[in-house]
Amino acid sequence: MDSDKIKLTGLWRSESKAGGTYLSGRISPTSKLLILPNGFKKSEKDPDYIAYITPQEERQEQAAEKPARSMDL
Repeated sequence: MDSDKIKLTGLWRSESKAGGTYLSGRISPTSKLLILPNGFKKSEKDPDYIAYITPQEERQEQAAEKPARSMDL
């Protein structure tokens, strides 16, 4: 690997409910990188894929294990 490259994240290939393929990977505790095929490509000059930063959804198993927080008044 070249020393001038900085690794952001690993990406996992997944399939959407509609059957499309996408890539995603966590880039921080609160956000993830999502790469989707460009469904609006009209010419060869348009990109093949679009990268998005989205909020990291908490896994349901982790959310169920977290204790409820009480508010101190």
